[in-house]
Amino acid sequence: MEDERSAVKPQKTPGRKLVPIAVTLAALVLALALPVLSWFAANKQLLSYAPVTSPEALYIGAGHRDAERGTFEDIRYLYFNGVNAGEAYSDHVFCVYGTAISGFNVQLAFTTNNQFEYELYVAKESETPSEGAVKYVVHDGSNDVYYYAVDDDVNGGEPVAGDYLNATEADGFVLADSSRHAAAYGDYTHVNRFAEAIYWQTEDPIAGHSTDDFVVYFILRVKTNGKTSNDRETDVLCISAKSTTIVD
Repeated sequence: MEDERSAVKPQKTPGRKLVPIAVTLAALVLALALPVLSWFAANKQLLSYAPVTSPEALYIGAGHRDAERGTFEDIRYLYFNGVNAGEAYSDHVFCVYGTAISGFNVQLAFTTNNQFEYELYVAKESETPSEGAVKYVVHDGSNDVYYYAVDDDVNGGEPVAGDYLNATEADGFVLADSSRHAAAYGDYTHVNRFAEAIYWQTEDPIAGHSTDDFVVYFILRVKTNGKTSNDRETDVLCISAKSTTIVD
């Protein structure tokens, strides 16, 4: 079913010289698990991409990262089966963590069957609940609970700024243009227009730590843009982190 659609806008790291490192260090694929049949379900399964490790150590995890104990929440705990088309949006927490990475960019790639809009916010972790915070129960058997809220001290609480590489508008939908088709599908042309992924990347790198461990929490806001509970399809969202050297 083809329905209505939209897109994102999102922290900036102030005036620094950037030296890009062209290695993608972590990636995964997630289904926005809306429980219905759709054109995408014809595959019967989704491919999952394991994190690609490197000597620099950059990873993507779900909620709480405990540096003292050296534990982290596996990315598989980043659930999207809570996306409710009857609500204006839903918030989901994940983190980027690593060692000796001075900065990194976050990248999103998503299909457009649902025309969801994605916003990325830097988040702060707390053991105390607050209004609108995302509740997260760790999966290490301790049942410890943490809460994640938008960090108003970063970019004034506004979404992380980013750029689309191939978004366009056609017939009232936000779709991917053809500029990235070959990279994903090669010469194959029989691709549903909503299966062409849109690619988005943070405009400026986000600071990590050049010599030590670090963790940065994010809230990914999925805005449903007026979809109804009877109007659901399945989409694929890929999140990746790419290291960038920030030279002061």
